[in-house]
Amino acid sequence: PPAAEGSAPAPGALSPGRAYLRQRRQERRHHRDAYRAAGAVAGAVPDRVAGLFRARVAHRPQQGELASAAGENIANEAYLVPVEGVADFHRALTDLADGLPGVRVEITGPWAPYSFATVPAAGGRA
Repeated sequence: PPAAEGSAPAPGALSPGRAYLRQRRQERRHHRDAYRAAGAVAGAVPDRVAGLFRARVAHRPQQGELASAAGENIANEAYLVPVEGVADFHRALTDLADGLPGVRVEITGPWAPYSFATVPAAGGRA
């Protein structure tokens, strides 16, 4: 019997070309949904850690060899956190991406605070 109006044929019934196009659409949709979810998570980080840091710097997302983990880096932020607040900072972000397939929050450090160094003004002393 013919397929009902608006229903998709069984995957085995698709031609190889149509099956490929369907798979590509699903992959694009999954990537778009994961990217949106990751953007929402990245946007929530500053609120989650409010009051736990002294300074914040947003860097360009890492790419290539600098982004060694699988996936796409959409945010790269440095937070200057007092030593006594590091555990609270980690706890605040621990479950932020839970239940969101394809989204991960990676926390590294502590690092030396070089991200917060500034270049002296022209004519100033180093």
